[in-house]
Amino acid sequence: MLGIVPATEVPVDRLVELTHGLRQALVRRGEYLPADWVEEAANDLRAGRLAGWVLPSSPGGLAVVSVHGARAVGHLHVEPGPEARQRGATLLAQLRANISREAGRTDAGVTGLTDIEERGVAATFADDPGFSVLRRFRLSRGTQDVVPQEGAPFPSGIRRIPVRSLPLEQLAQLDWAGFQGTPDEAFVAEDVSADQRLLGDILDGRLGRFLDEASGAVVNSDDQLVGAILTSEESPRTAVFLDLVVHPAFRRHGMATSLLRWGIRASAALGYPSVALWVTETNSPARALYERLGFAREMETAIYRWSTPGPAPAAHPQSGR
Repeated sequence: MLGIVPATEVPVDRLVELTHGLRQALVRRGEYLPADWVEEAANDLRAGRLAGWVLPSSPGGLAVVSVHGARAVGHLHVEPGPEARQRGATLLAQLRANISREAGRTDAGVTGLTDIEERGVAATFADDPGFSVLRRFRLSRGTQDVVPQEGAPFPSGIRRIPVRSLPLEQLAQLDWAGFQGTPDEAFVAEDVSADQRLLGDILDGRLGRFLDEASGAVVNSDDQLVGAILTSEESPRTAVFLDLVVHPAFRRHGMATSLLRWGIRASAALGYPSVALWVTETNSPARALYERLGFAREMETAIYRWSTPGPAPAAHPQSGR
């Protein structure tokens, strides 16, 4: 095995280099981490508050993981250069070896590898029990060719309200209910409390400047919360839909389509020439909805997963992040 060491034994300057590279790689593919995360994560790794392992050579790599009950979430970043596939496989093996076998699911994202290198790493673990690869697609479309809305933007009896008018706890309950049992469930949070923290980060602008004017929740005539769309600025040219969710009790009534059409038009009104979102490859109904509304794939990324064997979750087009 290549010379991998615990992050607690690595100088913080080297950890900053690696976390900075990880952040840059995520930003290049349209994801977001706040700039202050770099040194914060490096210090947490050095102090042992965040579990991690490092290939300190240059080029090297970094693996980080956090465990939440029966679920573990990790990431490996491989610096480009010779033996990148081998370094990625070493980091992933180290990450997996240090997670309790009692963890029902381990998900690990990856940055820094080419598609061929990433698939080579996946092939290394293909025979592991419970191992699989989830692929996530980034879809985008322009905002200037949206067909004008005929009539009200939402079905009869449905009205839009500001997201910030809702208690964060209520929004998290909607989000949690809407994503359970879908292929995108793995990308929400490990429990309702963590989901609430994630939503708080979105509203606070930690995942990009939050666009109140292109975000909203919808309620019915009984003031029941039906769904929501949360939008942030990815760049001066692109708005990104970080959350689109419909409560299971209100699915199959065109709510996701209405929310998405409204979000596109609102983003256009704010001056963003394009909008983007992420969806899991296996969520075929959601992908069909997005493609029907003009979204096209522009990139993909992989999630390495180990899980306890079980039935595949049902897909729902009204939920996607």
